[in-house]
Amino acid sequence: MLQIAIDFPDSLIDIDRKITISGAAAHQLVTVQTMTERGGGQVWRSQLVYKSDAQGKVDLSTAVPEGMETALPLQLLYEQRPENAATQDVYPLSVHHALHTQIDVSSEGQQAQTVLTQRLATETVQRVELDQDGVKGVFFVPTFAGDKPAVLVLKSAAEQPVQEELAALYAARGYMALALDYAHTPAAEASKEDLALFECALRWLRESCKPKHQFVAVCGTGQGAQLALLLGVRFSLEVSAVIAWEPATSQFEAQLIAVDQLQGPLLMASGKAHHGSAYFKQVVAQLEQSGFDYRVQWYNFEGVAAGLQPPHVPVRLHCDVASQVVDLATANKTLWFGVIAFLHQAVAEAATPNQLHA
Repeated sequence: MLQIAIDFPDSLIDIDRKITISGAAAHQLVTVQTMTERGGGQVWRSQLVYKSDAQGKVDLSTAVPEGMETALPLQLLYEQRPENAATQDVYPLSVHHALHTQIDVSSEGQQAQTVLTQRLATETVQRVELDQDGVKGVFFVPTFAGDKPAVLVLKSAAEQPVQEELAALYAARGYMALALDYAHTPAAEASKEDLALFECALRWLRESCKPKHQFVAVCGTGQGAQLALLLGVRFSLEVSAVIAWEPATSQFEAQLIAVDQLQGPLLMASGKAHHGSAYFKQVVAQLEQSGFDYRVQWYNFEGVAAGLQPPHVPVRLHCDVASQVVDLATANKTLWFGVIAFLHQAVAEAATPNQLHA
């Protein structure tokens, strides 16, 4: 009898899953179809075909789909496309709504079905809508005991919604996270008044939330990547670390931000085929020239243009060929757990602030 086994059928979205199919005839084609309702109620689907081994099994971690060259454990998710080509929202409407992927397997007249569930937040994460003291956004806080460090999560563009998904994932990994709302993204030469809202948010996190070791990181993607660098420079004593990936700005604007004035470690990420790669190359050169004392990590992913984000979501829309799916999906996993490791080390370093962090 055809069966599907998933080692973690219901867990956080960033968790790897091992999916195994058994009960097929030996060396026969096995068709795997998926269906997920994502943001806006839009349905996303994929279909992959595998060949069973001599025992009638298919291990999706090692089996290469027909017509492809590389095995990926969750390729059935990465390959999903929306039924409505106009949609690109891969996350659920609410971070406390799970993504349920129906998996249908068929081979030689046999059929099996199961559900894989991915969550952006656990039951230990509290979501609070915030509009006080000049600070507006959505605040996520782990409810377990003990002090937690904090992350300020910026928007990818001022006209876009706050990045609740990213903030919720940070909270699931033990960080207080504020997904900040604002109407305009300040320019590199912004005045103190232009940055007042962001200064209020940093002060609120430090004074009202009392984070562990007074640690507050700033994270930005897209337009938020350059803004994260700007806030790290202009509020260097309030920003403990900066995370910036896939910036929306051109390489020539890097020189407008005196990144050597950062007073904490920096993590950057880009695809080599994205213009952010040239931007960050200029940032790295500027830091090396100044003898920057703090840790700098730069992920510059081969074969990747756009689409960097937390792992195990569809990436096919960002890719022209199957090899790019492999590159981007692998990059997303590497980046996300690189970010978490970077933050853990930065928090530990914040406990001994008088030491150099190079």
